[in-house]
Amino acid sequence: MSIRHFSAGLAGLALLAAIAAPAGAQPRLEVDCEAGRAHHVAARGVAFLVIHRGALVCERYDRGVDPGDSWWLASGTKSFAPVMVALAVQDGLLELDQPAAQILDEWADDPDQSAITIRHLLDQSSGLAVNPRNRRLPSYQRAVDTRQEFEAGERFRYGAVHFEALGEVLRRQLAADGLDPTPADYLLRRFLRPLGIGIAGWRAVDGQPALSEGARISALDWGRFGQAVLARGQFGEIQLGDEEVWAAMFQPSAANPDYGLGWWLIRPDPDDWPLPFVAVAAGAGGQRLYVIPDLELVIVRMTRGVIDDRATRDQTWSDRDFLRRLIVARDAD
Repeated sequence: MSIRHFSAGLAGLALLAAIAAPAGAQPRLEVDCEAGRAHHVAARGVAFLVIHRGALVCERYDRGVDPGDSWWLASGTKSFAPVMVALAVQDGLLELDQPAAQILDEWADDPDQSAITIRHLLDQSSGLAVNPRNRRLPSYQRAVDTRQEFEAGERFRYGAVHFEALGEVLRRQLAADGLDPTPADYLLRRFLRPLGIGIAGWRAVDGQPALSEGARISALDWGRFGQAVLARGQFGEIQLGDEEVWAAMFQPSAANPDYGLGWWLIRPDPDDWPLPFVAVAAGAGGQRLYVIPDLELVIVRMTRGVIDDRATRDQTWSDRDFLRRLIVARDAD
């Protein structure tokens, strides 16, 4: 089984969908590849893809980059973690709302930490203390040993600690089931390799892959991953991952309506966001994967990233500004 190959098609403007309009007018949404590319390149972008219904309608590489080149995703890596959980739930290893203390003995006797669920780790509301000034990635065990600052579900606090604690949950459950205990290998074996998606590298901390910001991937493979997310793991009669976890992935969390399970959410707003709902996997340096279910659209934009091009740290990037330039409304002929 492999995800279908992108079909060729590099038109500058690609019709996406008709949208409702008053007084009988019929504006339509189109992808303006060159406008999107210009905005992306101005912010040190190097790879830019738009995939509509499986067709590659925009593909551009700049600054000496080739299609086979890969880049560190930084926090874009977080988008892989909910897929790992969807697979683990399907395999009977976890439940989304299961207390992590059922696996992490260290939390079992603490009345507050014992309330942290797998969902809380994915939506970053576990209450584990986050120090934004400390850029050192915690190991799995160090994350588990982190003190809890707030009650589970009370507040959204962005940080690596939630995902690395989840890594230890997955590691222990995989080992208990007699499987390779490396979460990244589990994702590769159960999901990525069957779909023809490659990972070029995965940063490790104390021998385990960092789930918060460790993956390196090519733009094409991140686009293939976006298509798999768009399909919610459904390929013909084969379902990869638990359907309820897939459905929850893009639902706003109780602690932050702009965040789901490992994904940022741009929700429709007539005063601010006229386009359909967008899910965003976002990494430092402007690494982005956009999934727009209503338009059957996947968009990838990549820079060399903050490891290979530290100047990207100083580049401002607005998802809304970029998408407004890329997806435009045209009056019907």
